[in-house]
Amino acid sequence: MASNHGFADGNKRTTLILLHTFLTKSGYRLVALEDDQSLERAAEEMILDTVNHVLAYDDLCVWFKSRIQRIQSS
Repeated sequence: MASNHGFADGNKRTTLILLHTFLTKSGYRLVALEDDQSLERAAEEMILDTVNHVLAYDDLCVWFKSRIQRIQSS
């Protein structure tokens, strides 16, 4: 989404909202790692690195696997 530049402005924000919505509807959430300054900053860096082709597909999978957590049912 962020790479396609579907909007004049707000592509990263839209990508973050879509990511959050997709994960939540699927019963998951993102969690920060100890090394992350904040989850928001880590997600923004991941999106920028993906758009700029700095983050390879395999690295992106590792990024998500280390930060995705199933939401506990109450």
